[in-house]
Amino acid sequence: MHVSLDSALGRQRRLNSVGESVLQIAPNAAAAYSLRSLTGGDPTVVRVRRSSNNAEQDFTSSEVSSGALTSFVNEIQTLGTVTNSVGNDGFTLTNKSSTGFTATTDTATGVCGWPYTAKAGDKITVSFDAVIRSGTPQFIPRKATALSGSNLVDVVSDSAISVNSTASYSFEFTYDSDEAGSLTFSEGDDNADFDINNFQVTAFKGAGFVETWYDQSGNIKSAVQATAGNQPKIVSVGSLVTGGLRFDDAQKLETAGTFSFASGTTLSSFITNKSDGDESAYLFRFVSDYIVYNTAGGVRRVFAGTNANSGTLGSDEELWTTISALNSSGGTANFFADGTLVSSADANIGTNTVSNRVLNIGGSASTTHWNGTVNEVIFYATDQTSNRVALEANIMTNYVIS
Repeated sequence: MHVSLDSALGRQRRLNSVGESVLQIAPNAAAAYSLRSLTGGDPTVVRVRRSSNNAEQDFTSSEVSSGALTSFVNEIQTLGTVTNSVGNDGFTLTNKSSTGFTATTDTATGVCGWPYTAKAGDKITVSFDAVIRSGTPQFIPRKATALSGSNLVDVVSDSAISVNSTASYSFEFTYDSDEAGSLTFSEGDDNADFDINNFQVTAFKGAGFVETWYDQSGNIKSAVQATAGNQPKIVSVGSLVTGGLRFDDAQKLETAGTFSFASGTTLSSFITNKSDGDESAYLFRFVSDYIVYNTAGGVRRVFAGTNANSGTLGSDEELWTTISALNSSGGTANFFADGTLVSSADANIGTNTVSNRVLNIGGSASTTHWNGTVNEVIFYATDQTSNRVALEANIMTNYVIS
């Protein structure tokens, strides 16, 4: 008589009720991170730092989906009055305002502009009307707010725009430096006499980075990264990252509080992700006690002292479910990918337990950082075999995983 794996593992709840959230299907998670609501309400899910000026703001799940988060990241900075350069790099400026000026120069190298900060990868679109009486002035974003000397270096991958006739202009630039500080006009190669009117930034497409991924379980175990260079990306060139949070090399999040799971504890995790599969990459770990990861060859693994191989990565986003029984005499795990068992049944994972460890999402050293995206991380310090199918159905339906 054939006995199915589900029968061997016990009767499982097959479906979740219509509209039922993850934490309504299976309450009492140890920690739960997502950009959608896992509670059925509208919780605060993420704190984001924007690239343009490092301002930070919290967002609820509805604010992520409504576009409020990307609007914050792409907010156009207010322009003050145009600033003249100093020393030998100045125009004679009159009619100065936040939208234009009249500039003349006959002996000096003229430069003027508006302070505007941005980072590599950001895009900016500007428009203006020009009246050219003589010369061929140029426009280009540069490094410094203080427009002088060695600070007058370009910070975009594009060439300077020659404003060579009386007309209306509009251009998009892509930044290739983190030191952008100004939007500038110069006299070009000739002496110049010209007016700029109706200058404005019409669009800005920035980047957003996760400072805090809030825990929705109620246990106040938020995953945090205070160091800007180590924060995963959530917005890229003005749009939400496909797949949730993007981790590359040094990016990781960690809880401030620690976790301990004694021998006899079952850990159940549900992690929605897409690995680049190009190196050994730690996704979910309690230091070296317990790790869920993939190898450089694309093999999924769960580890608690001994590796349990669990098939090879697919090409699409996946839901990794692990039901791991920690035991100091020998633990076991069942690893499911998109609802299908991909490890051996009750595979040996070793004898480690978890003692006073932070949760790390995204790896540790440079050789084990997660390269890829993460949409959702939910885990329980209890056996969720009975809820597994219902939880997987909810998650896979939401992220269109098949």
